[in-house]
Amino acid sequence: MALFYHSTISEDATSIFLSEEESKHCVRVLRMVNGSLLTLVNGLGASFEVKITAANPKKCEVEIVSHSHHAPPAFPIHIAIAPTKNMDRMEWLVEKATELGMTKMSLLRCQFSERKAINLERLQKIAISAMKQSKRYYLPLIEEQVSFADFIKANPVGSIAHCYEVPKKEAITIQQIGPVLIGPEGDFSPDELALAEGSGYISVSLGDYRLRTETAALLAVFQLMN
Repeated sequence: MALFYHSTISEDATSIFLSEEESKHCVRVLRMVNGSLLTLVNGLGASFEVKITAANPKKCEVEIVSHSHHAPPAFPIHIAIAPTKNMDRMEWLVEKATELGMTKMSLLRCQFSERKAINLERLQKIAISAMKQSKRYYLPLIEEQVSFADFIKANPVGSIAHCYEVPKKEAITIQQIGPVLIGPEGDFSPDELALAEGSGYISVSLGDYRLRTETAALLAVFQLMN
């Protein structure tokens, strides 16, 4: 059964209206009618079995039949990344990382960043779609882009993946404490690396090969799942 998203539905609701986008998908695309059953998720762990009472393609009304609450992920997967110059790659990353269970993504503005602005709403919509497609109950938080220094100040401990020839631990052996930092195409600057390590970040390796930014981030998500 397909999942639908409603961000503000509460566990004591009896009936609600779907958004225009979800109403259109439900009634026009999937051709659901009055009496059809579907599942809503709120991205916060709750799911709701609902029945359509007014199959309007612009404002579909549903009645709550039952609800459940699902346990949160066993541990957080927090990726902090400098967005790629090509937005298609960032969108691909958000989609795949959400499917794999990423819980949070922070966007960094680094010294060598090639993209200084990003369409956060677009990435959030992609995350919602990926959450529904993969039948997950928790929507990852995607944070506004901030400077590298401000992020380190707010998140003083974690892991940092980079290409400099310094002693590193294998990322797959690190217990996840704090975010994993992934740099831009030009890597972190020496000053940024020094700032992170001085704060308490551990340098980690994601393997023997030089990876694209989005590939490195997805590999980090995959390794943290295990």
